[in-house]
Formats: sequence, C-alpha cells, structure tokens
Amino acid sequence: MSRKTLPWFETLTDSVYALGAAARETRTAHQAAQAATAQYDLDRVHLLDGEITVPGLFTPPRPHDRAVTGIGKALQECRDRMERLYTDAALSYAYGTAWAILRVLDGQEPPRVELCLTAEGGLIIPAQLAPIPPAIEGLGRWRDNAKFEKARQRWWDCDSAGEYASALDEEDYLTDHEAYEMHLAFAEASGLADAAYAYGVLAESALRFTLLGTRARHTHP
Repeated sequence: MSRKTLPWFETLTDSVYALGAAARETRTAHQAAQAATAQYDLDRVHLLDGEITVPGLFTPPRPHDRAVTGIGKALQECRDRMERLYTDAALSYAYGTAWAILRVLDGQEPPRVELCLTAEGGLIIPAQLAPIPPAIEGLGRWRDNAKFEKARQRWWDCDSAGEYASALDEEDYLTDHEAYEMHLAFAEASGLADAAYAYGVLAESALRFTLLGTRARHTHP
C-alpha cells in the first residue's frame, strides 16, 4: 500500500508523529546548547592573566578572555535560537495534536494536521484552542486522561505566568514585592516549552485511543 492509498487515520497519525519528532529533535538540540553554554560560564572558567600587544590599542588584550567571552556569546546566541526552535516545535506538536483529537471526536476525517504559520514560519495558534486547548471531553475511558488533564493544567500555569510576568515588565515602576513576583513568574514561564511537549506526548497517545474504533472498523468492516 502506497502513502497515497493509506487511510486518512494513518496519514493523520503520521502527521502527528512527525510533529512529535520535530519537537524531540529541537528539545535535544536545546539541551545540548544549554550544556555547551554552561561550560563557558565566566563564573566557572579560570581566566589566565597573559596579555598581548596590538599596535594602536591602549589596553593590551588578554587572548584567553577574548576567546572565552567570544565562545560564550556565540553559544548563548545558539542556545537562544535553539530555545525558540524548541518552543515553536513543542507548541506545534501540542496544538496540532489537540486539533486532530477534536476533529476526530467531532466525526471528521482529517488526513493530516492543519496548522497556520506566519511569513517567518512561526506558529499561529488556532483561535479555538487559544490560549491553550480546552479540557477534551470524550476521553473519560482512557486510562491516562487524568495525567492528560494534569499536563494541560501545567501548560496553563506556565502560559499564565508568562502573561503575568510580561504585564509586570511593561510597568514603569515596580515595588520590591512586584519585582520579586515578576522574577518568579518568568521562572515558571520558562517551563512553557517542556509543558507543551509533555502535553503533546500524552495528546498523541490520546489520539491513538480516539482512533481505536476507526481502526477496528477499517480492519473488520
């Protein structure tokens, strides 16, 4: 059987799996970039005192400082880029899989996940799923439904923390207490990509559960 003749639920499953694979690849790349950046933390590296003379420069440069600082800056830029890629891939996985589940439960037969992207390739969150997908009815018999709802709540908490921190950050003046709250909120919001990825993993399993009846009817018409 060629891909062109595969039933819609097989190509839909492949579509979701590809979103998950993209999230896993970018997650691994982000973790690697974080580890590499940590190796060049200036609080951990012992910088050597040797200097060199460069005609025209009043202050003699220190080659080891320059190398470590340059490497650290480049790795930090890479880490930030990997973080953006991971976040975008994790959100695409989570939103895309939730979209698929809701369509199947509604009796539709989408052959693949449908996502809208910006001109730069960023995800446009589906309006019906914003700010995060709602609790999905119809999964009551699925054994991991409670875990799924817990993952959804974690994602909600991270998203809400990000909104709160951004709102505080836009204020002209913050009290010490508000500044502390903003710091805590940004720290919690930093878990957004991991939360969306964890939701996506469970959502992919939920989709397979949702398609059990469809597969059975297809196998034994």
